[in-house]
Amino acid sequence: MIQRDGCDRRQVEPLIVTNLVYCILLLYTRQVSALADFSGYLTKLLQNHTVFACDGEHLILQCPRHSTVSVQSAFYGRSTQVSPNCTSSSSETMQRSNVSCMALTAFQKVLDECQNLRSCQVLVNSRVFGPDPCPGISKYLLVSYKCKPSK
Repeated sequence: MIQRDGCDRRQVEPLIVTNLVYCILLLYTRQVSALADFSGYLTKLLQNHTVFACDGEHLILQCPRHSTVSVQSAFYGRSTQVSPNCTSSSSETMQRSNVSCMALTAFQKVLDECQNLRSCQVLVNSRVFGPDPCPGISKYLLVSYKCKPSK
């Protein structure tokens, strides 16, 4: 049936329906993609992060956009219970690697450097944490943190 404007209604209606379906599909796809991004963001916010670095390295704490670091704990030294692979090549150090020691200032230092920032770096070195808790022994910094939404 041809209308007054010269268009065949049987040809126009399927085209409108097709365009409508395409627009709905496009909107749905963008919403699903946004939901996936938001889900990943929430996962990063809700999980506990634990990172470590050995002497001489930089420890990096990082949170996603619109969130900041909330330091939960920090340990600098060496523990016989938790031992990341931070070893020195000297045989004397290797023989004494079952020693436990810790710097009592580690938590406060990491708090001062990283709390409420989106990301930060801390140099892992005994001079950063005060007197060396166990000279001649390879040490590490182990930090647990969360990402909290920023205001």
